[in-house]
Amino acid sequence: MAIDSKCNHSKKVLDIVIPVYNDNPYLLGTLTSIFKQQLPNDWCFHVYIVDDGSEVPVSLDIPKENTSTVSLVRLEKNSGCSVARNQGAIAGNGEVILFLDADCSLAKASALALLLKEYEKGYDVCFGQIYAPQGDFWAKYQNEVARDRADRFYEGEHSSMTTQVFMVRRNKFKSVGGFDESYHFGFEDRDLFLSLIKIGAKISLAEKVVVNHNDQLSLSSVVKKLYGAGKNSSTRFIEKYPDEYSKLAYIKADVRYSPYLLKSLVILIKPMLPALVGMLERCITRTILPYSISKVLVKYVSGLYYLQGTYETKKGFNKG
Repeated sequence: MAIDSKCNHSKKVLDIVIPVYNDNPYLLGTLTSIFKQQLPNDWCFHVYIVDDGSEVPVSLDIPKENTSTVSLVRLEKNSGCSVARNQGAIAGNGEVILFLDADCSLAKASALALLLKEYEKGYDVCFGQIYAPQGDFWAKYQNEVARDRADRFYEGEHSSMTTQVFMVRRNKFKSVGGFDESYHFGFEDRDLFLSLIKIGAKISLAEKVVVNHNDQLSLSSVVKKLYGAGKNSSTRFIEKYPDEYSKLAYIKADVRYSPYLLKSLVILIKPMLPALVGMLERCITRTILPYSISKVLVKYVSGLYYLQGTYETKKGFNKG
């Protein structure tokens, strides 16, 4: 049974910020996993659900005993995850903020306590680990990506993780200005982590803090996000962190860095991309190809969409 998490003046507060756009069928499960958390006696939490301008306003159907621990923040228009997360952080005043995606449920009741233990050791930022439990191609793919990010973290690349589950000391978050709201989706996580690293934030990874990523991915949704990241967010990131961008694999699929060869490839391949996605989607769904081959094809097709996005960026871009 969870320890009483309700806040009073004697307790330290952990604010939990969850951005949502349109109906999310996993939100209730995520909230339920939070309500089950066993916090240390001197801590409590408050959850801020940020409705990022949903077409149909998000409604909460939660047990009556938990209503006092949840607030709903509504934004008039869809402004992107950076704005939504910032607004959720502004709504609270806890000394620590946990950012959590709506489709990520805490796997064990000890998750928040383990994160707070890292905070009390003196860490300013602490990441959890992502696990996809579905058992299909996309689950295996995501789990490999999560393992790779963790490996790179241990090798010193502390900006390799994601905002799906991470906790940050409020005063550090405020000192870097929160998320850069120029980003709608893509690179906003790495940008924030680099900003925190730049001011000397102490960062840890608590791999025992696991969240189940419950969303059902598709190739169409993946390539759409990569196209948007290439077209929109990448320009801002390059302006701020050109040296960091040059170290990332994205640069290999950026037309601005190899204009003659890659521009020709974009023009040649663009008409074929939708059919290619549809064909590969069917192969993945029906398990026609071995996982190893499908994985490589997904990476290449995703790269082509990112490439197309960089090709369609606004004119006047300067690599610096």
